[in-house]
Amino acid sequence: MQWMDFLRGLAVLLVVVLHANSQNIAGASVEWWSEVNRYLTPFRMPLLMFMSGMLLHRSLAKPLPLYIWGKVAAIAWPLLVWLCLYGFFVRGGLGVPNILEWQFHQDYLWFLMSLLICYTVAAGFKPLVTRAPSCHSWAYLGMFTAMIGTYVSTTIVHGGLLGSTFWYGAFFFLGAWAAPQVDRWVRVPWTVILPLFLAVAVLAHMGVDDRSLRIGSVTAAGISVAGISVVLWAAPRLARGAVVQFVEWCGRSSVVVYVAHFPIIVLLRDHVFSATDLTAGLQVMLMTGIALFLTVILVWARPWTPWLYVMPRQQRVAVKLR
Repeated sequence: MQWMDFLRGLAVLLVVVLHANSQNIAGASVEWWSEVNRYLTPFRMPLLMFMSGMLLHRSLAKPLPLYIWGKVAAIAWPLLVWLCLYGFFVRGGLGVPNILEWQFHQDYLWFLMSLLICYTVAAGFKPLVTRAPSCHSWAYLGMFTAMIGTYVSTTIVHGGLLGSTFWYGAFFFLGAWAAPQVDRWVRVPWTVILPLFLAVAVLAHMGVDDRSLRIGSVTAAGISVAGISVVLWAAPRLARGAVVQFVEWCGRSSVVVYVAHFPIIVLLRDHVFSATDLTAGLQVMLMTGIALFLTVILVWARPWTPWLYVMPRQQRVAVKLR
């Protein structure tokens, strides 16, 4: 199912494009590029979480100690390593801040934190895997509904790591529910998908100027689900040319792209572009191209730097993540 790698790679590369056009992060922004990014907001991070959730069935099939250790080795480890690296090279410190800071969503590594929380909560579903193997996935749909419902009905879980986990983490559990249904979905006729695609395109366009259609509402969640449904149907049908294979390759190392791109952008901003007098448009174009290039270089170098992304001496985990 190489299309899963493609979608994961597509989502994480779009994250790089987003941050490279952020005034606060990259130091420059272009309005039309920002509009494109707002157009993609309902789909980018929900899709990344959704694709992670699709692998939950395979993870929970393992003995619980192996399940837990795999998440420590493949998620908690790179989170700790890049907290320290980002703190040392960018913040001038050790990079392990007061835990309360994460309540205010200060840094980009919130995604790995939310993913780790989702996997921790998902461990509680382990008994259902053996007791109700044919229908336990519906419990994940209930989890998705509960998390979205909590987010839109109260402000208690808004903001920071908690808010990101309740909103985006909900799509992790939606992906876990959808995994057994995907084979049937990708076989539906295009006559079903075309009107769905047109509706998603119109609603996403409306959401460019309306944040409630991008995040935080039942309508926004519906747009995200519909958009993910369209790309799930389309991805297996793509011809696997050079571009698609490249994106798949990035998707197989999505953790590298995610953890590495942000420090690269900030360092470029502070030590390269701050000394230039480029127009905003040219800076954004150069920042995007250079950040993508350097990030891809780190993906290529992954076999020689495995300890940056997987706990050392965990060969079984490292091999599965290649």
